[in-house]
Amino acid sequence: MVKFIFIAMSLSLASCTSLSTSKVMASEPALLQDDKQAMINEPVNNNKPVICYEPPEYDNPPELPDTGVRRETPINVVPKDLFIGRFKASPLWEQTERKDEDRSSFRLSALNGFLQVRSSPTHVKKIAYIPLDVNKRNKYGHQLLDQENFAMTEIINLVINDHNKAAAILDQLYQQYIIKVKNNDVLSDGETLHSYVRYNGILFELWGLSRNTHPLEVCNFNMLTTLTVS
Repeated sequence: MVKFIFIAMSLSLASCTSLSTSKVMASEPALLQDDKQAMINEPVNNNKPVICYEPPEYDNPPELPDTGVRRETPINVVPKDLFIGRFKASPLWEQTERKDEDRSSFRLSALNGFLQVRSSPTHVKKIAYIPLDVNKRNKYGHQLLDQENFAMTEIINLVINDHNKAAAILDQLYQQYIIKVKNNDVLSDGETLHSYVRYNGILFELWGLSRNTHPLEVCNFNMLTTLTVS
């Protein structure tokens, strides 16, 4: 299984943490060596980036909240060669920035999306479509945007090879998702929204985030985030 940087839309969400490391102010600086003197009253750099959100399948993600349908063992979703053939023949292939079929992730900038594929040498095990820019995505909340509808339908179709059925699966996923949004029906972490549909033994999941109480306002998100297929 190749190393997979990625759910799944989908959601395992990292705590909002600053990348900056503050200097330690020693209570007794005279005890330190000259080259290790504490920096007293050092100006604070407020331009350090802040990480508020990570998609659900990054390396070493935090524990996913229980969805009730999580697979213990990945299944073979679709033969890898078949998936790549369908991908290269689909409209999504024209949207990829680097047309390299051996990659495990594909940047779809025009769609503000990132397609990630986990596979063995012979089979695709999991697929996810996530936003490239979460701040841009957050402006639209839980609305399913036209470009997302297009991308997600095409991704589902890569697996089942039935465009009408793919559109129906996405519609059912989204209708269930919107009900969860209206009822604030989140998972045990208190912020993750999740809906799912099973078709031919394959699990299609839509993920979102409803976070309103984070102490940093920039880390509060209310948005649809991810489609996963496993």
